[in-house]
Amino acid sequence: MPKFQYKALRRNGSTVNGEIEAVDQDAVFAALEKRQLSPFSLVERNESAIMKTLRSRKVTRKDQSAFIRQLATLLRAGVGLLEAMKSLSKSNANPALAKSANAIRADLRAGQRLSTSLEAHMSDLPRYVPRLAELGEATGTLAKALADASERMEFEDSMRSEVRGALSYPMFLASVGGLIVILMFLFVVPRFDALIGDNRDNLPTISRIVIATGVWMKAHVALFVGGAAALVASAIFIFRNKTVRETFRSFAEKLPVIGGFLIQAEIGGWARTMGIALDNGADILTALRLGASGLNSRDLKHGMDGARSEIRAGRNIDDVLEEHLPAMDPLSIDLIRTGRNSGALADMLLFIADSKEKETRERAKALTAIAEPAAILFIALIVGTIVLSIVLAMTSLYEFDI
Repeated sequence: MPKFQYKALRRNGSTVNGEIEAVDQDAVFAALEKRQLSPFSLVERNESAIMKTLRSRKVTRKDQSAFIRQLATLLRAGVGLLEAMKSLSKSNANPALAKSANAIRADLRAGQRLSTSLEAHMSDLPRYVPRLAELGEATGTLAKALADASERMEFEDSMRSEVRGALSYPMFLASVGGLIVILMFLFVVPRFDALIGDNRDNLPTISRIVIATGVWMKAHVALFVGGAAALVASAIFIFRNKTVRETFRSFAEKLPVIGGFLIQAEIGGWARTMGIALDNGADILTALRLGASGLNSRDLKHGMDGARSEIRAGRNIDDVLEEHLPAMDPLSIDLIRTGRNSGALADMLLFIADSKEKETRERAKALTAIAEPAAILFIALIVGTIVLSIVLAMTSLYEFDI
């Protein structure tokens, strides 16, 4: 929130100077009047660009889930939506979220719905959050819908944190190993080029390639560093493109081990959103739409679209999913069929979600356990190849009689 410098009169006629943080000038006047002060000068303090950069912080998914959780808690406690947004704008430590809360509050005062404002001012929220908010508005269960949405966001964040934490050490090993390899090419390999001189007739092919690479890298350090930096920047820029990410994900889903992990995690998230929607009073078609809104897999989205069309035509959900989603295991299909027949479909979907999420955690741990030895083996192979090529180059200069 902006800060204002003020000058004011006390009741005894003396003056006082100070600084206050508030949403706008009206809020400043109201706050000073409560202190029994009469302001006669009010100037907004403009921070420098450097200070704004230092104060600003990127909004993380954890920040967003905490924001939605706090909003749900306030609504459950009986606080009005406008008052809840006002409270969040003042209490939130992240300036970007405080600004979003103020903007949403302004929209609400103008008559807009919360779900519409969330999409407009927090566009990077998961797609299912505004949709669940919309469902909560329609069914009168807004607080519960938001609490359920925050619960799913928290689970997704915890999964990312676990995988990221487990991969941090293998990534550190790979980074250090890559640096060692580059240093060997720059400072070690070129020395052997000078020792070998022009006597290269008996050099093995692998030795010629390694030594030539080291000599080139040392002679073109600036070009190599610039090219590597440009390659990394290009990769980051390309993967920020939604189409590229979807294409890469579709490719990853077809890989033997990783593909099953990604698909089952998606099915678990879909089942969670479906169960939450049904538990909050949604009909089956609305729940299917909400479930599809949280999917990242292009193939699963396509299958869900086809399934929704046939369910709208009157077919049973279990039969349609079995037909259109071959990735869904038979046990999940049976549970959905049982839930449909017993009238407890929401409970069965939430049970499937719990099972899939547990399975996803176990698979994530297994995959990350492989990452560390794989990183060590990869670096060892590269370093071993360099050392072997140098040894072969040196021994090729001499003839040994045995």
